[in-house]
Amino acid sequence: MPVTIILTTAKSMASILGGLFFADLVSGLIHWFEDRYGNPKWPILGHTIRANQEHHFKPRDFLRGTFFTRNREVVLLGIIFLALFWGTGTLNLFTGSAVFFGVFANEFHRAAHRSPKENGRLITLVQKTGLAQSFKHHAAHHRQGKDTHYCVITNYVNPVLERIGLFPALERAIKAITGKVPRLDESVNPRYRKAT
Repeated sequence: MPVTIILTTAKSMASILGGLFFADLVSGLIHWFEDRYGNPKWPILGHTIRANQEHHFKPRDFLRGTFFTRNREVVLLGIIFLALFWGTGTLNLFTGSAVFFGVFANEFHRAAHRSPKENGRLITLVQKTGLAQSFKHHAAHHRQGKDTHYCVITNYVNPVLERIGLFPALERAIKAITGKVPRLDESVNPRYRKAT
């Protein structure tokens, strides 16, 4: 009996952590696409892309507002994904955790822009474990070219993606297939801009 409890607990924890890391990966892919290819003039998504671009000029501005004003689109997407997973019989601890953490991605991002005093002891403690992204880790995205560290939830997914060169590889593939090059980020100091 105790072995079954231990194995079930381990499997559940692995599913939850898997959901957390998968949500972090998805947050990075979305953030990368917004930063590198997004256009604020696009219908539907344009206002979100505009807000993300403005964030690079004034990183703490998005700390204001309510949970709903910061997250209305992702809450709606989360509900849609939960319904799809439920309707297809694939709602489980992994998919549910991925949706849950994905819905809260902006809040993880928000905490990474706040001081320990602003976050309080509990959030600061979780940031120290790396399961919530720390200020120091997230600052790597806002330095120099703003072309690294796109994942906003944990401290664990970005180093893996940077090591394997995922985003530069995606950019090379997009350029080879479509001829499109990444958008110039006006907030980046010209001395840090890379030739595309």
